[in-house]
Amino acid sequence: MTTVLEHKPEIEVRSALETELVVERTDISFQDLTAGTVMVRVTVRNESKQRSKPTIMRLESAPLGAFVPWRPLAVLPVPALEPGAVHELSVEVSRPRPQALGSFDRVPPRTLLTAVNAAPDEAPQPGAGLAGLLNLLRRRDTTRRQDGTNSRPSLAPDLWELLGRDQPHWAGNINVFIGSKAVERHMANALRIYSGRNNLAMFLVGSGGRDAYAFDIVGLAPDWTAALFDVTNAKTLVVGTSDARIAERQWVESAGGMMVMLAVRPPVICEEGNVEVQVTRQSSQKTAVVEFNLDPTAQGPGCYSV
Repeated sequence: MTTVLEHKPEIEVRSALETELVVERTDISFQDLTAGTVMVRVTVRNESKQRSKPTIMRLESAPLGAFVPWRPLAVLPVPALEPGAVHELSVEVSRPRPQALGSFDRVPPRTLLTAVNAAPDEAPQPGAGLAGLLNLLRRRDTTRRQDGTNSRPSLAPDLWELLGRDQPHWAGNINVFIGSKAVERHMANALRIYSGRNNLAMFLVGSGGRDAYAFDIVGLAPDWTAALFDVTNAKTLVVGTSDARIAERQWVESAGGMMVMLAVRPPVICEEGNVEVQVTRQSSQKTAVVEFNLDPTAQGPGCYSV
């Protein structure tokens, strides 16, 4: 349910002690409850030597990726915490079910916008590119009451669902603000992987403006192989051995955002694996982590297998 804050004098948004309220990336989790509802949980700790004052926590969501635009999600009250105290906050949010743009292997990255079944005032302009797609993703929301209002806060759409591969678990980004501090988690959880085959998983990087990004794949098991591909200007999202790979730890320039494909090949006999793609933006020197939890026994269509 949505948490509504009443105006109370004792709640201070900018407490002098709020910098001691700590949330780590792994303190953020999200779990699907029903086909249209996701539970978001955040654990916060008071690492100061003094009792904290009540404040608020602001949540945002975005499509799966790194350095992409956020949309407001929810505001939660954080109670006063004693030194060393740990407190979990949670909120139920809606998972939109957008209309699919087409099958995974038939939607070219650069024509995703023109393939969207959008209202006339939402139609992308020529040359809008991935920045236009991101803006469109932020606006599209099919979880509505009959009166046209949201029944609860709504997440950003799942990229997999936009390509007709509905997943049991929402994949995307959650951003948590405590005062001026932001902590993000970008994750595709329990994504089915096909052993002994090349599996493709996609994510977005960047938005408007020119910048450069460096990539690093970490956490890969020794008998797994993985590579990254920039398919922004490709004719299809499906990549093969002849496509140019993104060299790790090398700057890749982008004008308006990138569509990146992670190609993973597990061994014929494999168990669950976790892969992280660390993305560093040159202009800020900040690094975002996109997490993939890959499981051969997971439900749903999972990765696109080639």
